[in-house]
Amino acid sequence: MIKKREQRIKQVIIIGGFVQALGLARQAKQCGAKVILFNEDQYSITRYSKTVDEFVMFDSIDKLRYCLDKYVNINTLLVPTSDDYIDQIVSDYEYYASRFVVGLPSKQCVQLFGDKTNSYQFAEVNSIPHPKSWYVRELGGGNFDAVCYPVIIKPSVMHSFNKRFHKKAILCETRAILEKELRAIGDEYPKDQIIIQEYLDGGAKSLYSYGVFAVDGIPRAWVMANRIRQRPMDFGKSTTFAITCNIPRIEELARKILNLTHYTGLAEIEFMYDYRTEDYKFLEVNTRAWKWHNISTGLGFGFLSEMIHYYNKEKSDFRPEEKRIVWVEHTMDFAVILKEMMKGRMKWSEVVRSYRTRKVCAVWSIKDPLPAFANIAIPLWLLIKKRIKPK
Repeated sequence: MIKKREQRIKQVIIIGGFVQALGLARQAKQCGAKVILFNEDQYSITRYSKTVDEFVMFDSIDKLRYCLDKYVNINTLLVPTSDDYIDQIVSDYEYYASRFVVGLPSKQCVQLFGDKTNSYQFAEVNSIPHPKSWYVRELGGGNFDAVCYPVIIKPSVMHSFNKRFHKKAILCETRAILEKELRAIGDEYPKDQIIIQEYLDGGAKSLYSYGVFAVDGIPRAWVMANRIRQRPMDFGKSTTFAITCNIPRIEELARKILNLTHYTGLAEIEFMYDYRTEDYKFLEVNTRAWKWHNISTGLGFGFLSEMIHYYNKEKSDFRPEEKRIVWVEHTMDFAVILKEMMKGRMKWSEVVRSYRTRKVCAVWSIKDPLPAFANIAIPLWLLIKKRIKPK
């Protein structure tokens, strides 16, 4: 039985030291909560933030539960920042939910959106536009006659595929290339988890997201953004530059998804504009804080703050705004810009225009500067360490 929480949230445990963890830590501290950061190694920029009260390093994800057991408190909010950590918590959801306030949607929602095969079948049943998909497990004997090219190969579970192949998707312009790439994947990844999907042209400029904190399917705080630059630009693993926008069709589709699933928690609902159908197609839902979530601070609220306000039955800071604001991770964005300009795919005037808008920085803060210095120093140290490592 899940214990009833009697008092306000007093502390927040953030699992993972990624860029989004820094934004979460800053928002939690603004709400007066003690911030504890858990990470698998010492190389976390977030640990250097003055908003972090305690840093805990655990050897492996298998030891996460053992480490968390020392911090059991029903007034503690548990916030994982990666799909690996989400999987670990969901595998024993009832255990964690009886000891913490779990900052995730229901187990059913996590399982629905954690597997893209489930997500696209959900979209199909509920008439939500999405890219046409074929599932290898249903194409018995390699019968690809129904497939229309170009297509991409993508996994139903992204993080495990990315770890093995260091790619988010593989473009296949012909059947011969498709068959060759599938052979290359071979036994390295389960065939029943491979999706063949129509290729949507347009690149990062056609990528949009609806970021939200919702309760029982009703948005309590939200922001919409066009993620115009990512790393790498073709099939990006992470956003480097996003700018707010307001597209009623995206809001309509996102709210439909939230309502149908009675979603409670943080979510990034991703779409891509299809120039052929002139509509926005659903791609996926991230059931956790996403990288650019702290763009919300430029709009006067914070997504994690809103979650804490909700659990504490406090007044929301959110006010609908249509300000044009940019979120940027400077170091990664400069690398993307340089690479694209060298390939002749981006003009300097285009970059200058994008930077003229009011910005929220992923890392830099005049009130909390150390993480920005760590963001430069840590990669340099790791590079030096790798070069001097004995062979």
